[in-house]
Amino acid sequence: MRLFILVIAVIAHTILLNPRSGPLHFLLWLPKLLADALSPVLVGWHTFVVLMGLKRRDWVLLLLGGMGTAVSLKHFTDVTTPQENDFTEAFGLDWQARIPAEIQANLSTRRWQPLFKQAPHGLIEWDVEYGSNPDTPDDVRLFADIMHPPDHVARSGLALIYVHGGGWAYGKRNIGKFPYFRQLSAQGHLIMDIDYTLNPKTSVPGMAMDVKRAIIWLKTNAERYQINPERVVLAGQSAGGHLSLLAAYTGNYPGLQPDGSPVDTAVRAVISYYGPPDMAALHDDVEARFTVLLKGQMGQSLQERAGHEHTLAHGIAGLVGGSVLDAPEMYRLISPITYVDAECPPTLLIHGTHDLLVSYREVERLLVALRQHDVPSVYIPLPGCDHSFESVLPRISPSAQTSAYYMERFIALMV
Repeated sequence: MRLFILVIAVIAHTILLNPRSGPLHFLLWLPKLLADALSPVLVGWHTFVVLMGLKRRDWVLLLLGGMGTAVSLKHFTDVTTPQENDFTEAFGLDWQARIPAEIQANLSTRRWQPLFKQAPHGLIEWDVEYGSNPDTPDDVRLFADIMHPPDHVARSGLALIYVHGGGWAYGKRNIGKFPYFRQLSAQGHLIMDIDYTLNPKTSVPGMAMDVKRAIIWLKTNAERYQINPERVVLAGQSAGGHLSLLAAYTGNYPGLQPDGSPVDTAVRAVISYYGPPDMAALHDDVEARFTVLLKGQMGQSLQERAGHEHTLAHGIAGLVGGSVLDAPEMYRLISPITYVDAECPPTLLIHGTHDLLVSYREVERLLVALRQHDVPSVYIPLPGCDHSFESVLPRISPSAQTSAYYMERFIALMV
């Protein structure tokens, strides 16, 4: 029994660790995600251990339970602490009053609730073809799933295009993955969850143009889907967050406008969950922190298991086609921070301060650049949270619920 309690206590305490060593951080990654998502449960568990220790007069149990309770409770409190100041700075003191009343009534009322109920949604259209990627020999067809608002909910006219993560080489759409898709649908928004062509079948610019193909398709079909083509918002996680930022900041940019389309690819706003804003900085950081994984037997093993050039095992250079010194212009071309100017759309940046792959310092640098150009920008840092924090047990996780709470309000302001 003591051993089990000790293991749970150790998992809880991993939330405090943020090692500079990439391999060590990788080993701690899953325990940290669990400690974050389960922090409310761990508070209750460790409180029970304290009571058990008191009853048995067992000082070891008292110590383990007390420390576990303190760590988990502090993390829970840190993550759910109000962070409205950026909203006020970006949108004014009256920002909450600017949210339409019909949407306000359906917003989450708390940053975290113990029994999060999934909201009802409307019709889901599966496997909707929205285009093809000409970079591939067979013009790979592109598909999306589309979630409509429930029939009894007035449509807001806003559409969210969601771009999944996966290191630019993996992943696929999954419209049932996040509770906030349903929540946003219940507020009258249309959700379009897309697939895009992955490495090595296309380049990063090719992926960004796939995102823009989704924008073009949705705007072209705006009347059919009862949306305002001026109210399209991009959102994504990790690589998808990067592609969302890149596509949003390069609306109608000649070098990244797919198929020479005349359709306006500008968007109303963009949301990034821990997407890297500067690919050169990401390259240098990954190379420095994951040297052991990038070289030698471990790197070769990862390559063999992947069956092709694995992005992490070969560094970001394997994705871009060379190091920063080899291809500086490509790194500049695919870095969202390159394009920051006064024309950038309002931006919401959500990031864990213990992110395994993308330093929150780079996100803060992007935030500074946006504010220097007076772009309405909101940054929600989540203390102690790691890469993919919102993907683990999102109906329980305080970090997942808190980030969705602010995402809802940001999107509501874009209507």
